[in-house]
Amino acid sequence: MSSNPPSENCCAKVTLHSGKPQGSIEKIGNLNCYVTSNFNFNSEKYLFIFPDIFGIELVNTQLVADKFSDCLNYPVIIIDIVNNDPFKLDGLLDFPQWKINHPVELTVNLIKEFFIDFEKNLKNNETKAKFLAGIGYCFGAKYLSHYLTKDGLLDVGAFAHPSFVDEDELSAIRKPLIISCAETDSIFPRDLRFKSEEILSNSKIPYQIDLYSQTEHGFAVRGDMTVPQVKYAAEKALTDQVLFFKFHDSSDSSDSSGACKC
Repeated sequence: MSSNPPSENCCAKVTLHSGKPQGSIEKIGNLNCYVTSNFNFNSEKYLFIFPDIFGIELVNTQLVADKFSDCLNYPVIIIDIVNNDPFKLDGLLDFPQWKINHPVELTVNLIKEFFIDFEKNLKNNETKAKFLAGIGYCFGAKYLSHYLTKDGLLDVGAFAHPSFVDEDELSAIRKPLIISCAETDSIFPRDLRFKSEEILSNSKIPYQIDLYSQTEHGFAVRGDMTVPQVKYAAEKALTDQVLFFKFHDSSDSSDSSGACKC
């Protein structure tokens, strides 16, 4: 495997962030999604967030979506890949029990239906997408990988502390990929990080792998932002992801080599 399965010890640790999300919960097809305040079906560019086990209603992920939207200047959609059944912060249900209700096939089909409905909405608005990006956090990275294959819908992708991605899924990726890694991560440890680098290098695709010291699994969306190194790592990861998306956006006429202005 290129990353291990999620575990309760790493995946269930959350430090809630302060701030007021500016977006809203909207239905796309049959699925609830968090959409940023600039959302509409007339945009030619979108970023899709494949969230971790806490789904679309974790304030941290919503704030991250808003930040991406401000930086990229196009809509961001958090897909409810856990189908209105997020892992609860109260800890009353353990992760293995929760995982039984979210088999891979069910989640794959759920996301497939979402994108069918999304494309229908674009067509109904006579809009043709020019650039589609995706980012997968932890649990979501596995499912994002399916949309980064040669015939995948998305043009570029990002993983942050990925889990449950197997070697075949990583080997099948043919779109540019950036991975943001934690120094301490039993799910994506050093040996699997090195293996992933080998796979991506052999695939001959554009890729970037960043490692942040003094961070743990989940830092990019669930880390303690009162800790300077964690705050720096989370902000730097997002900035690098924005620049990576812009650099690989062939429809973007702006200078994507400069500093992020968000």
